[in-house]
Amino acid sequence: MAYQWYKNKAGQYLSEQINQRGDYQMRKFMALSLSVVLLLSLASVALAQEGVTINFWHTGGSGALAEAVTYATTQFNDTIGKEKGITVVDTYIGGYDELTSKIMLSVQAGEQPQVAILANTMVGWFMEDGVLADMMPYAEADGFDVSNIMDPFMLTMGNRDGELHSVPFFRSTPILYYNKGMADAAGLEAPKTIEELEAFGKALHKVSDSGETEVWGFQILKDFGYYNAANLWQLGSSMFTEDGSKSPALEDGTMLKVLSDWRRWVDEGWCRSFDSTEQGAKMQELFFQGKLASFWMSTGGLRNVIKGCEENGVELGVTTFTTYDPEKPISMIGGGNVGIIGTGNSDEQIAASWEFIKFLMSDELVANTSITTGYVPVTKSVAEFPRLVEYWASNPMAKVAYDQLGDAIPQEFPYVPYLQDFTIVCWDASSLLIQDKSINAEEAVEYIKTNTAALFQ
Repeated sequence: MAYQWYKNKAGQYLSEQINQRGDYQMRKFMALSLSVVLLLSLASVALAQEGVTINFWHTGGSGALAEAVTYATTQFNDTIGKEKGITVVDTYIGGYDELTSKIMLSVQAGEQPQVAILANTMVGWFMEDGVLADMMPYAEADGFDVSNIMDPFMLTMGNRDGELHSVPFFRSTPILYYNKGMADAAGLEAPKTIEELEAFGKALHKVSDSGETEVWGFQILKDFGYYNAANLWQLGSSMFTEDGSKSPALEDGTMLKVLSDWRRWVDEGWCRSFDSTEQGAKMQELFFQGKLASFWMSTGGLRNVIKGCEENGVELGVTTFTTYDPEKPISMIGGGNVGIIGTGNSDEQIAASWEFIKFLMSDELVANTSITTGYVPVTKSVAEFPRLVEYWASNPMAKVAYDQLGDAIPQEFPYVPYLQDFTIVCWDASSLLIQDKSINAEEAVEYIKTNTAALFQ
């Protein structure tokens, strides 16, 4: 079962990662995974005196994400829920690792929620164990237009062959953030291709007379499956074949190309290496201080970056994710989907859960979620929803990520159960190559081959 695979794999690498990295999130994940008592206290499935109560487990613990979840549940409870006798109770569980572990444990204990946010790359695990309810019969009965969901999300495991086991919710694509004021002063246009990005970064890179870097031209975070994996697709390859039997990029030279370029950029001085801890926060702080000209990051952080730029007097520019091939402007889609936990729940609960899922996919809710958080709108019709149209008109940067969705590929496609293990090896290779500089690009490829060979046997 995928449950057992996940727990075995998690137990195998978590102890190593905790010892090697001191990673707080990994420690937190292990502690929470073992905390059955806490789980049971959170996982009550309560029936209301009249109607049914739906427990919704999610990752929106604070800030914009919490605001979006609260809005969704409140609006539903005050309208459709009130009419149909359905009450949705939302519970923040933690990050995707914590949430995945708790859902698995809750199903085993018979204390499962009815609706949950699922990490995009982990949807397949729940599918393998038959945990998720197929919503397609409900969609067809209600005349819900499944084709209105943006096409890439129908590539997710469980959403092909006439089935619908999850829908997109907190989804994101990477975009290029850049200092527009700095670029305008230098007479530079926003780069669209990797070749243009090199010229852009080099032009804005500044070094003092003493040889100290005053402005870095560009930076990439250590998140191989989100940024670099898209580069592989742009080059006509991928991390995995569709059946997951091998990694084409390790054999066809594209992995070497992507890693070689990244290392060369760092060696040339205009591209900054990532930090060991708090890499995203430190990168943004340098950008706000005018010490970094551009970087790749999720559109989910757009609102925070806009706020930081306003507070520090930085003129922000945003453009589509940079591509190697202008004919293949491919980016990756990360984030989480929402699904109904079918195992252990009654037909009444599943039917009530569908009403909530259907509500989440309405233009009003899709627009609000995007406007509130910065995550991409996930349906086609929402592009004509008045509130979002007005928002985009006054905030054009917020539309950039949506415009590139048509050419984007979700991280969960193709489904490979050992994606996380493979990606962790790529992270480690990136650290040795980019940060430590203890190996070269050729050695990094061999490192990945050696340390992932067992996955393909």
